[in-house]
Amino acid sequence: AHEIRNPLAAISGSVEVLQSDLDVTGENARLMELIVKESHRLSRILSEFLCYARTDRVAYNKVDLCHVINDTIQVLHHQEAFRDNIKVTFEANDSIMYVIGDEDLIKQLLINLAVNSCEAFEGNGGEVIFRLVNNEDNNQVNLYVIDNGPGISVENIKKIYQPFFSTKKNGTGLGLAIVHRVCSALKANINIESEKGFGTTFTVKFRNFKPDRFDKKDNILSESLTAGS
Repeated sequence: AHEIRNPLAAISGSVEVLQSDLDVTGENARLMELIVKESHRLSRILSEFLCYARTDRVAYNKVDLCHVINDTIQVLHHQEAFRDNIKVTFEANDSIMYVIGDEDLIKQLLINLAVNSCEAFEGNGGEVIFRLVNNEDNNQVNLYVIDNGPGISVENIKKIYQPFFSTKKNGTGLGLAIVHRVCSALKANINIESEKGFGTTFTVKFRNFKPDRFDKKDNILSESLTAGS
């Protein structure tokens, strides 16, 4: 992927220079624009592929999910899939909720889930809801990412985490595959509920941060993962 990415960047950059330096019109201008557009699309596919293939070491830490979600919403507004007719809301019964995890990986997980919802609207208006529920009985924090999009059929639900499977026109089929891989790395359970025509809800269950449990268990777990990688 890296070997493809470097010459691709050279091609894209060269064409962009020619676009700015030459007075190109008509069909030639359209072809140049097509080269730049498709180069950027291919670069995005390569980036997602690298993200999926890379096996980063998980750095378990105390992470404030509320803070990460607020950051994610800011990033989401600058994603290609986001439109002004999409409403994004965040609901939580506490202003701070600490979980055990890796902040960068959790943010990647949330962005991919939110972008998946935005892409499902296919240009139409819709709503994406982030909801946090502290489940003290199970020592968990449940994160819900809810959309009122077209939903997913029963047949396709079985395939959504497969790399390169997509029902979207310009989908790479790697967004939800990355989500599943990140959840596995974080040891966080993920579930999906969806019905055609009635939207989709992803539920991710994180381990609640407990200082005594983290020190005695998760530091050992983090060290063993690092040694194993």
